[in-house]
Amino acid sequence: MPTAARARIFADYAPSALNDVAVPPFPPNEADDEDEGRAARIQLDYERREADWAPIAPAEPAPDAPVRFIDGSIRSRTVASIAVGYRRRPLIAASIAAAALEIDGRTLRRAAGARTLKVVCVHSNGIERAALLEAEHALRVHGFELRESEAEVSATDFDSLRRTTRGIAMLAMEEAERDVMLAEPGKPTLMDGLIERRLAAHPLDVPVVGLVKRQMATYLPSGLQELAYSLRPGERTPAFLLETPQHVPLVNIYVRLSAPPGASPSYGVVRVTIPQAYAERAHEEDLPEYLSGLAGYLYRLRCRDLAYGRAGISVEPIVRVEDHLHAILPDIEALVPKLHRLLSA
Repeated sequence: MPTAARARIFADYAPSALNDVAVPPFPPNEADDEDEGRAARIQLDYERREADWAPIAPAEPAPDAPVRFIDGSIRSRTVASIAVGYRRRPLIAASIAAAALEIDGRTLRRAAGARTLKVVCVHSNGIERAALLEAEHALRVHGFELRESEAEVSATDFDSLRRTTRGIAMLAMEEAERDVMLAEPGKPTLMDGLIERRLAAHPLDVPVVGLVKRQMATYLPSGLQELAYSLRPGERTPAFLLETPQHVPLVNIYVRLSAPPGASPSYGVVRVTIPQAYAERAHEEDLPEYLSGLAGYLYRLRCRDLAYGRAGISVEPIVRVEDHLHAILPDIEALVPKLHRLLSA
C-alpha cells in the first residue's frame, strides 16, 4: 500500500493549496477565441469584387443545412502553486464537457459522443519526469487526467503562467468537442466557436459550420465593415476566404441575427465559417445560394428568449446544448477539496 507521503503529488516542489477567493478567477464565459485574428491570408474578392459588395438577402436552406449542434463547456480554478527553480508555478484544475443535440422533427434530441472529463494542468518545464508520472498515477486513481506542456520561455510571472496553463485545459475542451464531431463526421453540423482548431490535423472536407459570436478581430476594411454593420436581420455579406494559422482555409460570411434597439452596430452580427474544401466540393455550382440559405436558416434558428444574456448573437439549438452541458459538467467546486487533499497528503 502506498504511504500518505508517497501519495502526495509534487511533494518535492513545495505544493501550496490555493483557491480563487484569493486568486482572481477566470471569466465565467471562458471563450476560445483569443487567437482569432492571426490570419495567414484573406481573400476578400472570393465571391464578389470588393467594389461590388452589398448586403445579400436570405434564402431557403440547402438539404445539408446543419441538423447537429455541438458546444463545449469548461470551468477552471487555480487550485495550487508549486515551486520550480525558485519560481512559483500554478496548477489549474478544470471540469470539461462537450455534447451535441440533433434536430429530430420539431424537437431536439441528444446525439452521440458526449464527453466529460476532469483535468489538472501544469507547465512541465524543469519538473522531473518521475514526479510527473507519480502525479499522473495518483490523479488517475481519483478520476483526473494530468495535462502538461512546456511553457514559453517568455512566460515567467505567475499570472502569465496562469493564463497559459489554463490554455492547456482549453485544448482539452477542444479535443472533447472534436471527439463529439468525429462521432458522426458525415452529419451536417454547427459548432459553437472557432472550427479551425477543432479541424486541425483532421479531414477538412466535412459538413461542419462554425458560429463565431464574439468578434475579437476585424477582417474587413473600414468600408466593408460598415456594410456588415448595415445588414438587416437575416442578411449576409458576400463571402471571403480566410486561411487560418492552423492551415484550415475557411469560407466566411457575416450574418445579422438581430438588431435590438439602442444596441451597438456590431451587436447581432456573427461570423459563419465553412471549410473551403467542403463548400467547394458540395456546392461547386450553387455556393452563393448555399450561403444565403445558411444565413436564412440561422436567422430562423435565432434565440428569441430575451432573458438569455446573449440572445442577440445565439441560435436556439446551441442555447439548449448549453443547458445540457450545465447538467453533465462535473462540479468544479467539489473537485477542488479533493485536489487539496492530494497536495497535502
